[in-house]
Amino acid sequence: MKFLPSAGKGFSPRKIAGLLLVLFAGSMVLGLSGCASSSEPTSTQTSAFEASGVYTPAGEPAATATQVAVGLYGINAYEIDTAANTFYFKGYLWLRWKGDIDPVSTLEFANSVEEWGLMVTNLTEKPVDLPNGEHLQQMRVQGRFFEPFNLANYPLDHQNLQITLEDTVNDNTKVVYVPDTKQTTIDSKFQVPGWTVEGIQTNMVNHNYVSNLGDSSASSSDFSAMTFSIEIHRAQNLFWWKLLLPLVLVLITNWLALLLSPRYVEVRTAMPATALLTTVFLQQSSLDAIPQVSSLVLMDLIYVVAYATIVLTFGQIIWDNHKLKDDDAKAQTKVVRIDRISLIVQAVATIAAITALVLLHS
Repeated sequence: MKFLPSAGKGFSPRKIAGLLLVLFAGSMVLGLSGCASSSEPTSTQTSAFEASGVYTPAGEPAATATQVAVGLYGINAYEIDTAANTFYFKGYLWLRWKGDIDPVSTLEFANSVEEWGLMVTNLTEKPVDLPNGEHLQQMRVQGRFFEPFNLANYPLDHQNLQITLEDTVNDNTKVVYVPDTKQTTIDSKFQVPGWTVEGIQTNMVNHNYVSNLGDSSASSSDFSAMTFSIEIHRAQNLFWWKLLLPLVLVLITNWLALLLSPRYVEVRTAMPATALLTTVFLQQSSLDAIPQVSSLVLMDLIYVVAYATIVLTFGQIIWDNHKLKDDDAKAQTKVVRIDRISLIVQAVATIAAITALVLLHS
């Protein structure tokens, strides 16, 4: 079997392979730098966010404020839509307070999406008077809520299914929400298909509107709010067996080309080429579960490592073909030794890079 002759001093296979590797490395650096810059908010974005009002940690309640204990019992959550940044929730909510104020009539679910589809049903027509002088109103809640999901760590991402309550009329000098942490929980059968449920957290916050909303008599633009966050993370089997394992098999097939005899030029060249095409299709299918985002997610970064490995194998084979000559046993032995070393270095570097990415994004 004869090998490809040199195409001249100016266009030798060695120089072409080197040029391709340099161009590939440059494109990867530009892509990663673009990813990093796109993930950081600009000053204009930050200013716009601050101007729209922000949630800040709540301090000590004002002495004049009526404290309303708020609790939540989760029954189930479903239809988590990462493209629309929404989810459905069903559960029970209760308010407990003292005094003549009516916090039920001014209660708002701040992050509900479809007001017409939000079902809030009081379990009793009027609040129940408890022996200690408190009033209790229990209600059944079912509806669709908004949550901006962060997919940077997909498919090892952790998400919060957050429900935010807020008083729409009384500022935090009149009404303050406090969590009923002892009774707030989720049902033992609370499940989210495809996700592992970690638990529920409560957080007292103030919502500052940076505006009096036209009310010149308002003494404050801070309103008490309460967030309930159900913490979940994606099932690990999706990553290890459905996404990573097929990619590992493709990389092994790619590296096997370096174990073949250097004289099998066509086969050695076809193996990384096939691996490259397969990797492209695998990447597309692995991201079908999430919407398109402007920055690279964890799975994208892993595929960048895979692309680099396959291109390096391709460059190695082209270099081998350039160095090897007919019936030169010494040159062939040297090429075989270099191929073995290259295979080991590539495998170790790839495993280390993927492991580092997984640890950084876990």
